[in-house]
Amino acid sequence: MATLFSKIKSWFYIFFSRSKAVEETPKMVEPTPAVEISRTPGINCPECKTRLVVSIQHLIQYQPVVCYNCGLELMIDQDKSQGAIESLRKLQSGLDQASKVRQETGI
Repeated sequence: MATLFSKIKSWFYIFFSRSKAVEETPKMVEPTPAVEISRTPGINCPECKTRLVVSIQHLIQYQPVVCYNCGLELMIDQDKSQGAIESLRKLQSGLDQASKVRQETGI
């Protein structure tokens, strides 16, 4: 009897709870993008895929990054990157202050 009741209940929910527009539209699941996490700061060379170490100092001083494997030189677009570079400067300033406090307090 419980099985018959549960079948009727599920049939009722299927019949009355969905609209035909919802049933006809397949659900699109958006894929999760792959994220590379590395402890070594930097990027992969666009030409040869060699790992290039890039520090905050390289970026905030607009120093070019040169691939030691293929010789490709990467330059920062100063106009497009101005906001990001300013944020990195603030981050570096905060890191420097934290390091100074750590040295003064002996932590």
